[in-house]
Amino acid sequence: MRRKINIALLVLILLIGLPYYWLLLDNRPGKAAPKPVTIGQLRELASSVPGQAPAALELELVAQRLVPRTLFAAGNGIKRAVIGVMAWRLPVPGGKPVLIDTGLHAVDAKAMGMGEFWPARQAKVERAMDEAGLILATHEHPDHLGALARKGGTSLAQTARLNAGQLPPSPYAAQLAWAGTPPQPRIAPDDPQAVAPGVVVIPAPSHTSGSQMIYVRLADGREVLFAGDIATMAASWQELRARSRLIGDYLAPEDRREVYAWLRTIRALKAEAPNLLIVPGHDFEWLIHDKAAKATVRVGFQQ
Repeated sequence: MRRKINIALLVLILLIGLPYYWLLLDNRPGKAAPKPVTIGQLRELASSVPGQAPAALELELVAQRLVPRTLFAAGNGIKRAVIGVMAWRLPVPGGKPVLIDTGLHAVDAKAMGMGEFWPARQAKVERAMDEAGLILATHEHPDHLGALARKGGTSLAQTARLNAGQLPPSPYAAQLAWAGTPPQPRIAPDDPQAVAPGVVVIPAPSHTSGSQMIYVRLADGREVLFAGDIATMAASWQELRARSRLIGDYLAPEDRREVYAWLRTIRALKAEAPNLLIVPGHDFEWLIHDKAAKATVRVGFQQ
């Protein structure tokens, strides 16, 4: 009898335990090397464009949902975390602000199963799009670029500076509901490049083909790196944790090896510049509780 019970338990482990581990816990990072990007290179590029750099970071939380942490940072526990959809406004003294990511349209919020969506906050992001001098996106998923795609218009096409992976016919970009003709790509696909005073784009295809990180050196010298969904959570780069295979291999496929390479790059940049603030793609709770983040990030657009 005991032998039969042991066999039954073994079968259960094989049928349930192994798939659970593979889909939700497996976090073997492999040997992908960090990219040859240095903080010195980013600082030089940030100062290469004359003019006034942004003075502050303003965050607008437009939607959120609660999901187990392990979905977005494999092996990081099943406790539920707030996955926030955020847009960022960087005011420029005497000039037009920079906008990073554009929130989420109500239609997409429903389709993505958001537990909360705040139309009034998204309306502030829509106004910020109209007022911005430059709009950038970390990548082409609807909770980062979808609101801009749906809004469209000639002026936004001129203000938005996107890369080819963030535009059709790139697979994820082709799924966005573009109002009118999408803009032309205006960011080169390879090396880091300055796009405004204090603002540097780092092409980083991995999470999506259009993924990029954005380095910002504020007017007072504070440094920020917007990691997008390469590092969905703070634990993503702190503990070298990619998304679970359930998400990253099946539901929203990404290049796992390249994600790990860029996570290692983030860690290398942080080692070079300990005061560099790494902004994760969706970890709202960390942003409002971390001491360094709280000292730099203002919650709510100041309009």
